[in-house]
Amino acid sequence: MKVSAYWRWILTQPPKSTSKTEIIDEPDGSAKRRRYSAALLMALACLLFFFGSGSIALVGPDEPRYAEVAREMYVSGDYVATTLCQCVWFEKPALFYWLAALSYRLFGVNEFAARFPSGAMALLSMLAIYFAIWRCGFARWASIVSLVLTTSGIFIAYSHAATPDMALAATITIAIIAGYLATRAEGKAEVGWMMLCFAAIGLGVLAKGLVAIVLVSAVLFIWLTIAGRLRFLRWRYAFIWLLAFAAVAALWYLPVTLRYGYTFIDEFFVKHHFQRYLTNVYGHPQPVYFYLVIAVLGVLPWSFFLLPAAARLRRLKPRLNERDALLTLAWVWALVPLCFFSLSGSKLPGYLLPIFPALAILLGAEIERWLDGAGERIVQVSGWLTALLLVTVGIGFIIYLQSQNVAFANWHIVFYLLPSAFAVLAIAAIFQKRTKPFLYAATAVILSIAIGGVTLLFPKMNEQISLKRLSLDAAAALRPDEKIGYYILKEFAAVFYAEGRVACGMDEGDVLNALREDKLVAPLQTYPSMIFITRHRWLDGLMNDGRFTIEFISQQGDYYAFRVKLKSSKLELRN
Repeated sequence: MKVSAYWRWILTQPPKSTSKTEIIDEPDGSAKRRRYSAALLMALACLLFFFGSGSIALVGPDEPRYAEVAREMYVSGDYVATTLCQCVWFEKPALFYWLAALSYRLFGVNEFAARFPSGAMALLSMLAIYFAIWRCGFARWASIVSLVLTTSGIFIAYSHAATPDMALAATITIAIIAGYLATRAEGKAEVGWMMLCFAAIGLGVLAKGLVAIVLVSAVLFIWLTIAGRLRFLRWRYAFIWLLAFAAVAALWYLPVTLRYGYTFIDEFFVKHHFQRYLTNVYGHPQPVYFYLVIAVLGVLPWSFFLLPAAARLRRLKPRLNERDALLTLAWVWALVPLCFFSLSGSKLPGYLLPIFPALAILLGAEIERWLDGAGERIVQVSGWLTALLLVTVGIGFIIYLQSQNVAFANWHIVFYLLPSAFAVLAIAAIFQKRTKPFLYAATAVILSIAIGGVTLLFPKMNEQISLKRLSLDAAAALRPDEKIGYYILKEFAAVFYAEGRVACGMDEGDVLNALREDKLVAPLQTYPSMIFITRHRWLDGLMNDGRFTIEFISQQGDYYAFRVKLKSSKLELRN
């Protein structure tokens, strides 16, 4: 049997029953109506995950660096070495860089192409969740879960980020779902689903490292134990599953280890795995409850439905029906990474991204109960609180636009008022006890804010959140024997916008970011002159240091680009 035919056979095999009283709902409406609903979900996801991805410059310390590593890989054709400004940089593995390099080939080297892989991975996560729940026979639940995930604030945000976080979330989602479906299959189908599970773990390791193994293994083992399904897996095929994992992971880890040896192992595994998790060496400290806050805020505007979901947790019977088995899996899936990352010494919001498909499953179940007219007071209260939140968001959107001096005139008024108008419709639907129109209106609030934000805010935000213009000015002023550096500044837009013409750090293991005046001397002995980017507040130290000559290049707000030479006392800084 050919490989493609084999997987078609697996996808069409009916699942085996694993419960005594399996409760599966019937799909609503005709097949044509379900296809129409799926098409609308796809259109909504594409709008929210891709619209505006190229409308704003790369921001922060991470996006420009990841985008530049992928650009250098694309230009050089070397898909093993991960280099930043032509210096080896082992912070993350290669999957995101491969996807971004492919995107550059398709769309050119630009912001949209750098962010396209994250949007594609967000879409893949949504489709995987939809497929898994639909395959279990819960067609409407699948649609609601997909809608919740697609409109969750943090998922929209990270679908527009040129980072590996969404790739990890997608691969973990596929791995957990495939492991779950394997327990409902028999024979070749079971083996096939587990092969997909282990291959997806391999992709997760290619996305962000060993954390994929830890999270997927812990989630599936705990859930299999709770649900009593360990016996369903035929462990005699474990060698085949491990082979699938090794074949995928070895695509990059084998050649990079052979090429760089212990240098790679020390930098990648020791420093960027164990030291990053156990210490705050990379400067991201947060309190232990940080991720709990991120989990609640990340699923806005649906967060209030977590209340009835938590209240129902003790009543779940995963060994008796499939719906409760799925909900139990979602709880384990959400709590294991939440606890794991909360114990880490270094915390960033994107680390928690893999739990949001699980939270969408839990929220979707409660929203479906609400649509069915569930009488529990806590479910009804959650609906009312969500409606009030939408009104607050709509009003807040208007206030924020005014604070950013966005003109309240002409066609702009449409984007000003649409979120509030849809929020009012949501409130009206609540009053009339019409839950489906409320769901549509709530979705419209999120969509109108996303489109309005891209249209009205992104053009104004570029100057505020990114040094793209200053970096392009510095790149245009570069002489053939010069490079760019940073002086007490962790904003690396020039790394991408100057196409890698930034000096490598002398001892920081990154691009050059001099933290004192004397740190400028060594690189200026290598290059006859350099262009440095810094904030105005740090110029006094250089102005009073007789070792440097400074020539003004460009200014963007409080930030300056200036050419620096050694052994000159004349200062040529213009304001």
